[in-house]
Amino acid sequence: MQSRPKEIQAFIDAARILFAVETRSKEARDLAVEIFARLEQPGEFRFETRERFPACDSLDKALEPYSDADDEYGQVAKSIKALEPFIGWSRRMTVANASPNFLEGHANGMICGPGGIEQRRDLQLGFTVMKPDVRYPDHSHPPEETYVLMTAGEFRKDRGPWLSPGIGGGIHNAPNAVHAVRSDDNPFLALWCLKI
Repeated sequence: MQSRPKEIQAFIDAARILFAVETRSKEARDLAVEIFARLEQPGEFRFETRERFPACDSLDKALEPYSDADDEYGQVAKSIKALEPFIGWSRRMTVANASPNFLEGHANGMICGPGGIEQRRDLQLGFTVMKPDVRYPDHSHPPEETYVLMTAGEFRKDRGPWLSPGIGGGIHNAPNAVHAVRSDDNPFLALWCLKI
């Protein structure tokens, strides 16, 4: 099996710290531990230039506060920038309950997982970037997931009140839980991991 490229390993190492430091629920911590244990075994790699979406133009501004940082946030930012041409970008096409600018205002970047730079079928590790004032629609999915925010933003679960976990904060979504996210007047960036 080939060794993992250093840019992907740097992203994984920094993300592992961010998910471990964020002291949310036991379920979130347990999920992150399992995801990063699975990542001890590399997948297969696909380095090819990918299509970017309009929301990717907000990525530099979202990463800007970390451009000179020597901590795990800075490492995530540097890794994303190094990997950006090869990231597996996707968009959710469902727009019910979304803001009118949702389709052009968001992009999901897959680092490890189906369609990502590191092809895997057992997990997803990546991030969401959104332009300012975008509301991601209420949605649910079978995989359990957890987030860590790198910018300000709001989440809600089960159509409840909007919550602001703050930078470094996060949220855990049980399988099939309805959840949504929205940006404020700045670009939004959050890391996520899901167990497939």
